[in-house]
Amino acid sequence: MILGIVRLIVFVVDTAVWILFILVASLLDREARIAFRVAQWWAWANLKLTGTCVAVDGLAQLDPRRSYVFVSNHRSNLDVLALVVALWNFQLRWVAKEELFRIPLFGWAMRAMKQIMVNRANHAQAIASLATAKQRMHDGISVVFFPEGTRSEGAEMLPFKKGGFVFALETGVTVVPIAITGTASILPRTGWIVRRGGDVRVSICRPITTATRTRDDRDALLAEVRNAIAARLAGGDVTPPIVPARVPVSAPPGMRSPGLY
Repeated sequence: MILGIVRLIVFVVDTAVWILFILVASLLDREARIAFRVAQWWAWANLKLTGTCVAVDGLAQLDPRRSYVFVSNHRSNLDVLALVVALWNFQLRWVAKEELFRIPLFGWAMRAMKQIMVNRANHAQAIASLATAKQRMHDGISVVFFPEGTRSEGAEMLPFKKGGFVFALETGVTVVPIAITGTASILPRTGWIVRRGGDVRVSICRPITTATRTRDDRDALLAEVRNAIAARLAGGDVTPPIVPARVPVSAPPGMRSPGLY
């Protein structure tokens, strides 16, 4: 418990320092690419702080020069850090609830990185936020959705919201389902103190092309993505075997890329 409290204090202090670097970096380019890179090192440093090791499989299916809509399950606050490190060669922008942008310092950093704010209570504003996301999906910038809308508790995923799938169909961008396991045991849904570290696996499922689909395919796309994630969470795979990716040369030291389940 004492070690967990110390880790939390260090996390809060170092996050405040990293945010200052992010704010400065955001002044250097309009697309916030540098600011996001700084945030990636923040994520890596704090995963190390918590004793968390991220293993990723399926990277060979992706091209960092392309834009994707990444769709992932969500069980812990640690999921964000794990994704940021696992997808090290990608520029990511999250569609996040408005409340997060109101948090002092943290909200400033999210704005500086041009993360995408969505007001769930205001449909018109939510549509406008997705339009902003479309504008940012160029030159390799990808968008991340947690379609459950909040962190789930237990083995079952919450019902998926449909906004991310409508967005993918309207933009014609490939959807990539992602299954994250291990984060909830390190940092539970309702907790802030990491008592011990552990292993996290980020499994990238087979990408799903949307270019030939229409908005009428929304529910089918949602079901396909959910089934892919659920199968991987259950220890199976709905994709044919693939050769696991090597860790990119630009990835931080200590990141592992094992074979598939």
